[in-house]
Amino acid sequence: MGARRGLGTGVLAVAGAVMVAMTSGCSTLPDADELRAMATADGAQLKRDSEEARIRALVERFDQVEGLQYGYTVLEDECTGPSDGGLKQQATVHLMTCSMNVSTVFGVEGDVLDVLRRIDDAGITQWTPDINGPGSPSSGTLDYALQYHRLGGVSPDGLLMPTPFLASENKAIGIGWDHPPRPGERAESGQVQAVGSSVCAADAAVYSRCLTSPERPDTIAALRARYGAVLTVTVRPAVGGGTYYTVPRPKDT
Repeated sequence: MGARRGLGTGVLAVAGAVMVAMTSGCSTLPDADELRAMATADGAQLKRDSEEARIRALVERFDQVEGLQYGYTVLEDECTGPSDGGLKQQATVHLMTCSMNVSTVFGVEGDVLDVLRRIDDAGITQWTPDINGPGSPSSGTLDYALQYHRLGGVSPDGLLMPTPFLASENKAIGIGWDHPPRPGERAESGQVQAVGSSVCAADAAVYSRCLTSPERPDTIAALRARYGAVLTVTVRPAVGGGTYYTVPRPKDT
């Protein structure tokens, strides 16, 4: 991305250019170059670096869980500009929104339920509480996952159960894994699929960055063949939609 400008100079220059456009008697939104300058300014980069470090530190804690074998990690980071949505009252409230997520794929050695119990016990985060109690555990909890596996995806009343997952209370961490398919479904329907959404290919993004580590990882199918099952951990900022940085939109634009 090139050398960063000095913190004060870079931020003031970008902010000044945007404010001139917003207060000079017209309501023109910043163009792509101005938005890109905001996305790469020092203030945005400091937020980006801080959030990436925090997320990667969380992901690394899963490496310490017995039964998880590291496969690969995908980082997706993008900033998007404003949209009017066709009607003024439906316009986005920000000139720019930056979001990030990191997904890590693990092979699972041994019983996946034992691994889930160890994750729950590891104290990595506050997991979704089971507010429903015994017999009808809440979605996103360990109790629900255990019940799904025990019942083969069919509830006691004969209804098909939603896909199991484990989530943190603040929704910043989500875990998926290979689980038994429900009756009538193909075996593949219960398996983890590819991670990442290729946001870096989106033309609408003001700024985008995608990193895969290692650059040439084993495929999910290869990890499944080696270990027997696959588990994914996705971490994002604990703000709405994974947002880590925003630029407010002036009311007159």
